Amino acid sequence: MAILSVCFLIACSDPASDPVPPEQNGTENEEEVTPEKADAILETFSFASATKTTGTPPTAANTSLIRTATKDTIFTMPGIKDMIRISHPKEKPIKGIYFALEGSTYYYDITVDHEEKSDTVSIIIFEIDPNEIENEITSGSSSVPLEITAYDENNTPIDIIERILTIEKPSANECDILDHIWFWEWSVILNHEGEAVNINCSDERYINDFVYQDCCLGAAFCPKYDANQQPVYDVNLKISLFYSISSEWIQFYSDGLLERETREFESYISNPGDDAATFDPCEWKPETATRVEAVTYWGTHTYNPGSKSISYTITDDSCPPGEYGCGFGGSLSNAEVLFTCHQMMISRGTEQKSIRMFTRGEATEDMEGEILDSSKFWD
Repeated sequence: MAILSVCFLIACSDPASDPVPPEQNGTENEEEVTPEKADAILETFSFASATKTTGTPPTAANTSLIRTATKDTIFTMPGIKDMIRISHPKEKPIKGIYFALEGSTYYYDITVDHEEKSDTVSIIIFEIDPNEIENEITSGSSSVPLEITAYDENNTPIDIIERILTIEKPSANECDILDHIWFWEWSVILNHEGEAVNINCSDERYINDFVYQDCCLGAAFCPKYDANQQPVYDVNLKISLFYSISSEWIQFYSDGLLERETREFESYISNPGDDAATFDPCEWKPETATRVEAVTYWGTHTYNPGSKSISYTITDDSCPPGEYGCGFGGSLSNAEVLFTCHQMMISRGTEQKSIRMFTRGEATEDMEGEILDSSKFWD
C-alpha cells in the first residue's frame, strides 16, 4: 500500500494578548447585507470551472443528503486557494453546486473539481482576489449568509446547505499562532499554472485494490504459462485495503518548542499466515481488521510573533526504538505562514507550491473529543 507523506502547518497567537475568536455559530458577526454588497463580494470569487448566471439558483429542499466539513461558519482568507468539502452518498454523486450569497442578484454554477478516492466526498476549490475584496473587508472581516445547492448528474438539485461565510484579512496584530492547538484540514500541491495536482484531506480514504497471486502448497508446477508466456497462478484473490490520515494537531510554544500528533487509520490483513511450511494459499481466506496508530513528535521551531516565515525541526518521536519516523515525521524550512484568528496556512515553493491549511482549536481535557469534532461532516 502506498504511503503518503503529509506536511503540516501553524497559526494564531500569544494567550496573554490574543483575543478569543468569536463563537463559530454564524450569528455574532453576521452583517446586514444589501444586494449591492452581496454582488460585490461574490464578484471577488474565482473558481476553476464556473458559469455566472443572473437570478436566483434553482430551489432544493433540505434533504440532509449532503454535508460540509465546516459547521455553521466557513472561514477563509483572500489570496489563497481554499476549498469546500461536501460529503454525499456514494450512490448519489454530485456533479456540481450552485453558489449564492443571500440577496445577490446572480449565482455561480460550479463543476466539482475533485472527487476523493472514497467516492463520497466532492471538493470545490475557490480563491478570493485580495485587491477586489479590500473595500468589502475594511474592518478586517466580512460575514455574509451563503447558500450551497448541490445537483446530481441530471442537473437536478438534491439538497441545500446554509452557512455563514466569513472572509478575514490575515493580520499579525490581532492573533498569533503560538500556544494554540491547530488542527490540520487539508494539503494541496499546485503546479506552475496554479492548478491542484495533488490533494490530501483529513479522513480521506486511500483505497488499495490489488490481486494476491500465489501457488498451492506443494504444487509441482506453478506458475504455469499460457500461450503468450504469461504466468498463470493457482490463487488469484482480489483484496481491498484502505489508509487514511485520520487527524493531526500541532502546537507551537512561545519557548521555541513544538508538539505534534498524527493519527493514522488503516485496514490490514489480520491472518497473513506467517509460517511458510504450513501456509497453503489455496485454503487461505484473507481476513481484514482496522487499527489506529497515534504518533507524537517533539521538536523546535524558529517562528517569532508577527513573522511571515517559519521553520521547524523534529527531534524526537514516540515510535518504538529503532523505528524513528514510523509516522509522518518531517522537518520544514523557509515556509511562508499566513493566519487569522481561525485559520493558518503554510506554503512553500514557487514553480510547484505546497499549501497546508489548519484551523484553530482549543486545548481541553477532552482532546479526543476535539479531534473527533474537527473531522466531522455537518448537516
